[in-house]
Order: sequence, then structure tokens, then C-alpha cells
Amino acid sequence: MLLLAIDAGATKTVLRIATPSGDVLAESRGGPANIATSVEQAAKSMEGALRSAIQTAGLTEDMLHNGEVKWIAAAGAAGAEVGGRPEKLKAFFPYLTIFDVRTDAYTSCLGAHGGADGAIVAIGTGSVGYAICGDRNHRVGGWGFPQSDEGGGARIGLAAVRHMLAASDGRIRESDLSVAVRHYLQELGSDPMTWSVGASATDFAALAPVVLRTAKNGCGAAARLLESAGKDIAGLLDALLKKDGFSEIKVVFTGGLATEILPWCPQAVRDKGVLCQGTSLDGAMKVAMQRACLT
Repeated sequence: MLLLAIDAGATKTVLRIATPSGDVLAESRGGPANIATSVEQAAKSMEGALRSAIQTAGLTEDMLHNGEVKWIAAAGAAGAEVGGRPEKLKAFFPYLTIFDVRTDAYTSCLGAHGGADGAIVAIGTGSVGYAICGDRNHRVGGWGFPQSDEGGGARIGLAAVRHMLAASDGRIRESDLSVAVRHYLQELGSDPMTWSVGASATDFAALAPVVLRTAKNGCGAAARLLESAGKDIAGLLDALLKKDGFSEIKVVFTGGLATEILPWCPQAVRDKGVLCQGTSLDGAMKVAMQRACLT
């Protein structure tokens, strides 16, 4: 028996092969694997990462299909909350004895607390809150950009572009932020007034560092955008923890923008944070181990 853990994210795939006792045999990486966007692309990324890891571990691809090894797999997949997507993904891997597909929020939360009860607030391109308490779990936010993901980089970037457009129109005064955003977009070779047409969440999130840098240089307009993002994160956390039985659990703040946005959150939010104990990949491995014990 071998265990397979997969962190199937929107921008990359990370995969680990381990023994039932937890000894890591290999890790590998692959391309994007958001199953809400494309199950086929996600499966291709995972398949490539799996074949690479098998080679690194000194195994053979025949061991996937000849029944010599039971493969117990678990994935934390971006987009797994979309109905029917996990089942479609599993169909690409008929040779896996068990393939447990969870949301990446679930495995991130499980990994962050070392398998114990707890909550995460992830702040990156988007934002999401997720909590596990016994056999119950609870999610707040993370429903996509622009309709959700408050406090995340894409929403910060969108607010910055709106500020720049308003200043360009003469509806508000120019600020260091409007000038910086305009300059950034011009450096991309784009017309700042039309750049946002067709821009993705990732494109908007790339403006978050511009906002952060301008705020640190004393721009009040940029600071107000970040204060608003901090309030959004506070509201997300409040909604997450006010559910019965969840109020006392520990919280880990994760994501590429967490360390940058937390200083703009209320002190009460910052005081709740504890150290992260592991990753989404670690959480997926814990799920695989749990399934192996039941096999």
C-alpha cells in the first residue's frame, strides 16, 4: 500500500507519495488544477506530477495498473465545492484504490492545525474562511471574484483601478495611488482606461503590491483601501466563528497576502492568530492516512 496526497491548486499542483507510516518517497509539481475551471486540465496536471513522482521514488508506472500496489489517494482541490466536479476528476484515475477529493480549504485547514480542530482565513488572490470542529465544518466566503473574495488581492486591485479611473475622470482628486496605478498599467503597455476589460482576478491581484507600497509611502487613499480590506477580513472571521461551537477554536492566517493585510486588520483579529503547523498537502496526506486505516 502507498499513500498519495495532492494539493491541486488554481496555479499549481503539488503531489507526495508516502508509505503508510508517513515516510516520504517523493514529491513533485505540476500545472494548474482548478477542477471548477477544467477537470481535464486538472487531471492532466495531476497525472504529470504523479508520473514524475513515481520516477523519483524509483517505482514503475506498471505499479499503477497491475494491482501490485494499493494506492490510497486524497486531494485538496480548488473548485471541489462545485457539484459533480470531484466525481468527474475521479473518473480520470480508475487505477486508484481510493481517491478522496476534498476542497483545498478543507485540506489547508486540516494541515494548518496538524489534524486538530481549528480555522483558517486564507488571504491571497481571493479570500476564504474555513473551520473544522469535530465532524462539522463551516465555510465563509471564497465564492469567486468579483462577487466575493473580499479582502483578497484581486478585490484590492479592483478598488485601486476604480480609484484611478475616478481620478482620471476628474470625479475625485489625483493621489499617489492613482498615479502609481496608472504608471503600472502604462508600463504593461496598456491603456489604463481600458486595461480592466477582460482582466482576470490574477491580473487585478498583481496591483495589490502597488497599493501596499503606496500606502507604506504615506498615501492616504491607499491606506483607506487597505483598511477596508482589513475590515472585510474581520467580518469574514466574525461570521466564521459565531457559528455554535466554533467560537473558541484557534485560527491560522494563511495565503500569500496574509502577512501584508493582517497589520491593517483590527487588533482583535490579529490577536486570534496562531502559528501554522502544516500545508494543504500535509492535510491531504492526513486524509489519505485516515482512509488507509479504514481499508
